Amino acid sequence: MANSSYVDFVEHCVYRNPCISGLSQHLKKPANSPSRIFFIDFPADQALQGSSKPISATEQQCVQLTTTIPANVTRLLFIENITPAIIKQIGPSLDIDPLFFSDYVITDFKDLEKQPPPPALAILPSLISEKPYLHLHYQHILSLGSSELFKDSSYALKTDSNVPRNVRRLAPLSGTQLALARASCSIFFKSTGSSSIGLFLVDRPISYVLEASGPKQNLGYQAKALYSGFEDFQPSPPFSYFAGGQTDCGWDKTLMLDSLVHYFSTQRLLGQPSILSLSYYPIRIVLSEWNLYTHLTSRFSKYYEYSLRNMEARLHDEDLVDLQRWRRRCKQSRHKLWLLSEYVSRWGEHESDTHKWISVQKDINYLREQLQDYGQSLEQMVSIATSMVQLLDSRRSIIEAVSVRRLTYIALIFIPLAWVASLFSMSEEFLPGNEHFWAYFAVALPVLGLVLFLSSLRYKRLMHVIRRYWARL
Repeated sequence: MANSSYVDFVEHCVYRNPCISGLSQHLKKPANSPSRIFFIDFPADQALQGSSKPISATEQQCVQLTTTIPANVTRLLFIENITPAIIKQIGPSLDIDPLFFSDYVITDFKDLEKQPPPPALAILPSLISEKPYLHLHYQHILSLGSSELFKDSSYALKTDSNVPRNVRRLAPLSGTQLALARASCSIFFKSTGSSSIGLFLVDRPISYVLEASGPKQNLGYQAKALYSGFEDFQPSPPFSYFAGGQTDCGWDKTLMLDSLVHYFSTQRLLGQPSILSLSYYPIRIVLSEWNLYTHLTSRFSKYYEYSLRNMEARLHDEDLVDLQRWRRRCKQSRHKLWLLSEYVSRWGEHESDTHKWISVQKDINYLREQLQDYGQSLEQMVSIATSMVQLLDSRRSIIEAVSVRRLTYIALIFIPLAWVASLFSMSEEFLPGNEHFWAYFAVALPVLGLVLFLSSLRYKRLMHVIRRYWARL
């Protein structure tokens, strides 16, 4: 079909892969904001030396940048906050599988009866590891400021980027409101003759988040990355380097785009250009994010341990719901790290610098083990918290039953006395202080005794005795 567009191609592929249906809908939406684009060219004789200068580009240049690559050059194209229009342009020019864009665009998974699973879950791990592209999904920790601002806010928040990301508000810690944002970095690699191209799709930095639903929908809150981003994994420069005034110009580590451009423009490529060698710096950044996430999981595990110790004052139904959410998060996080480990194992055997990738595998396994330990701890706390909530409910029921019993006794005493008082109130001579006031007690006390006697009878047993006596007659 000569006049077919990339949108038509995506809709055609939905039949084969229902998981990309979300991409088909996304391509029909307008962009909320422009993209930021940079590219770096590495000549073949300089690819392992580094120190290449990044060049800014516009949306209109994307097709040209992907089709006119000089011979013996590796071009790295970085796109932040990609728009549907750019997807429609570079999809055909690089002949990209719609699954690549779909796995970057669709990261949330609603109920199975409402939509298909995202590609990261719908495609089997063995097939994912064979693709010429890599998706790095991770949890980005945000600080939203004082928790006082979020007393009536919903749990679900979102970003307003061209590819919206889910943000989940966490329980307040020490008066600070933290949140988890889903984030992704996708890498695509393709060789064309003597040249090659690497495409990097990254998320825009999150400066504020919006209410996703409820009466405050689309209400915005300021947000920023916790502790100004990830920990740098490169060796620190020596003091002599610093004393000589040869300090590196800093970069904003809260921006994935700026971080990637910094590393690729100042550091050498890790081996000959390939999907895995181009993914080394993104993987290192994402693993740093995962490391911070494991410490956050540890902090909340400690928080709920103290909640269980003082169950009357702090344990609520919301705590049990949060514990179940953290348990699911740990399971999903381990799955994402396992997919990354499988991909590195599949492609790492073809790399020249195997030592680097062995170190990466060790770090991935370390993070998976940490999350597994915290997941088991949370699993145990869920069982304990469920039992405690049931005990608290039973205790409340017993207390309520005792209170109702006391009220019943009060009513049994009050009602007969009030009824007798209403009888004698028709004549003034029976009022308190008058001549026949004693008659009130003479009548009320026997009536009260009769009522209490009748209320204490076991009527089922009495009826059983009466039936037996009647049967003998």
